[in-house]
Amino acid sequence: MSVRSIPSVSRDLQGVLEFLRDRHLLPKKPSQELLVGIKRVHRATFSLILWRFRLRQVPLHGRPFIEEIASDALQILPQALAGYIKTTHLLTRGIIENTLRYLFFCDHPIEFQKMHAPKKWFMEPREFFEYAFEHPLLEQIEKKISPVGKLKSLYADLSGFIHGGRVTDLEMRVSLNKIELNQDLFERHVVLVEKTTEAVNLILCIFNSQKFHSFQAEDRRIILRSISSSGRQILSDL
Repeated sequence: MSVRSIPSVSRDLQGVLEFLRDRHLLPKKPSQELLVGIKRVHRATFSLILWRFRLRQVPLHGRPFIEEIASDALQILPQALAGYIKTTHLLTRGIIENTLRYLFFCDHPIEFQKMHAPKKWFMEPREFFEYAFEHPLLEQIEKKISPVGKLKSLYADLSGFIHGGRVTDLEMRVSLNKIELNQDLFERHVVLVEKTTEAVNLILCIFNSQKFHSFQAEDRRIILRSISSSGRQILSDL
C-alpha cells in the first residue's frame, strides 16, 4: 500500500502534535525516532477510531464495542508519551477484547441483554476467542493468515506485560517521579499497536464487508493502509 500521506490523517496529526505540545507531552525538540513513532501510532489509532464515525446501522448490541474501540485507541498515544506504558498495554488489550465482543454480541442479542440484566452474566476472554476462531466469516480466512490467532498471541503478550509490573518505592511521589517516556519501550509498543490494528481492521472489514465497501475511497484507504498485502488481497476477493 502506498505510504504517501492521506490529507485527513495529515491534518489530524498536526492537531494532535499541537495538543501534545500544549500538554507538555511532546518535547520542544523531539527526536526523529520519537516523531516517527508518534506518526505510526497516530496512523494506526486514527484508522480504528474511524469505524466509530463511518460504520452505519450497527445494531444496538454491537455499537458499544465499536465505541469502546475508539475510546481505547484515542488514549493510547498521550498515555504512552507520558510514560504510562502499562496503561497503554491495557488500552491495546481492551481493543482486542472489544473487537471480540463486537463479533459475538452482534450475533447474540439475547446474550447482550443477559449481560446487562440485574443478575450479571459474563463470558471469559477464552470463550470469545473460541467463537471468533469458528466464526463462519472468519474460519477459512483464519487458515490463510490467522488474524484471530495473531490477536490471541498479542493478547497473551500484552497480558504478560500488564501483570509483570512492580513498584519499588513506598512513597508514591518517588515512584511516580520515576515514570517517564522510555524510547525503547515506546518503540516496542508502537509495534504492538500496529500489529493489533492490522488484525482488528482486517476482522472488522471482513465482518462488515458490504458496509466497508460503501465507505468513501479515502476512508477505505486509511484502513487498508494498516493491513498487509495478503490481507488486502483477501478483502478484494470477497
